[in-house]
Amino acid sequence: MAEHTRNASTFSVNNPTGENMKSINSYLPSAKCASKRIADGRNKKIVRKAILGLSIAATLVTAQSAGAAEAEYVRPFGPNAPWNIPVDGLPRHPQSDTLSNRLLKYSPSREGNFNLSFSGYTYPVYMVDSAQRSYPVQGTWGNLKGGEIPWNPNWKAANGSDGQVIILDPATGREWDLWQVNFNGSRIRVSNGNLVPDSYFTKEDGFKPSRGCGIPYLAMLVRPEEIAQGRIEHALSMPSRNTAKTFVPPAIKSDGRVTQNGMPMGTRFALNITDAEIDEWVNSLPSELSEQTKQAARIIAVALRDYGWFITDTAGGAHFQFEDYATARSKWDALGLGEQSFGWKNYPTDLIDGLITKGRVYAIAPSDQY
Repeated sequence: MAEHTRNASTFSVNNPTGENMKSINSYLPSAKCASKRIADGRNKKIVRKAILGLSIAATLVTAQSAGAAEAEYVRPFGPNAPWNIPVDGLPRHPQSDTLSNRLLKYSPSREGNFNLSFSGYTYPVYMVDSAQRSYPVQGTWGNLKGGEIPWNPNWKAANGSDGQVIILDPATGREWDLWQVNFNGSRIRVSNGNLVPDSYFTKEDGFKPSRGCGIPYLAMLVRPEEIAQGRIEHALSMPSRNTAKTFVPPAIKSDGRVTQNGMPMGTRFALNITDAEIDEWVNSLPSELSEQTKQAARIIAVALRDYGWFITDTAGGAHFQFEDYATARSKWDALGLGEQSFGWKNYPTDLIDGLITKGRVYAIAPSDQY
C-alpha cells in the first residue's frame, strides 16, 4: 500500500483499528457537513479537498483490516477524479439537448440501442499475485518496450481485435494497460502497453498513452464486487461510434475521426429519472429474468442517474464496459449477469433496453467547470 499511504502518514498500516479509527471518527462530523454542502451544490472543490484525508485513510483501513480474508471492494482513483464525483449539483452543458440527441441517434449502431459489454471490447482484470513470473515485452507504442511485466501463460486477453488486458498490483497501486496482447510462450507482444504512473488508488487525472480519451483502463470499469455490494459509486465508461476529433476534460486526447454529428471525447451524460421510474422500468423487464438480474439492472440504472457516464473510446456501437468474462465469468454468473437469451434478445447485453431515452438523457459541462 506504499503508494497511497504517503498522504495518510499519520495512520499506521499495521494498526487499522484503535487510535486510527478514533482519528477517522474525528472526521465524521465534518464529513457529514461536507456531504450536505455537496448536496446543496456549493463549494464542491473545497469540500472535496477537506475530506480527501478521510477518504484515503478509510481506503487504507479497509484494505489493511481485511487480513487474510478477502478485502471489501475499494473504489479505485481519488475522490476528486471527475468520474468519482456524483452529478448532483453539477452544471448542465449549454448544448445539452444537441449532444443528447446526437448520443441517441448517432452513437449506437442502431438508434437508441445501448448495450452492456461483458465479452470483448472491454477489460479482463488480472491480479499480479497470480502471475507466474516476469516476461519480456515487445511493443509498438508505450513505456514497456524492452522491459518486463508480471504475466501468467494462462491469462487471456479480451476477445475481439482490441485484445485488452489490465494487470493490477494492489500492494503498490500499479496498473498496467495492454492493448492487442499476444503471448507466444516466451514474450508478450503488445501494440500499446503501459505502466500507468502513480497509484490507481489515488490518481485523479488522465494518462495520454491509454485508450482513446487518455484515461486509464481501470477508471469507470464496472466490476462484480460493485454489483455485489449494491452500488456503483462512479461514472461508467461508454465507447461510442461517433467520436469526434475534439475532446473535453477529463479527456486529454481523442482518437475519434467523425466530423459531422461527432461526439467530443470526454463528454459526460446522465439520466434524469426518479426511483419510481426506475422501479417501473425494472418491472417491465422480461418475467424470465431472475430477481437477481433485475436487482443488478436497478443498481446500474441508479449509477447512470447518480454518476452518469463518459464517452471514453471509439467503437462500432455504444456500450457500457463491465469486467470481461475472461476474468469474472463465475462472479457475473453468481450475480445473475451470466449469458442467457429470451426471444430475440441476449442478456445481459440487452439488459438496459428502454432505459436511455429522449427526455431522460442530459449532458453535463466539461469537468474543468466543476
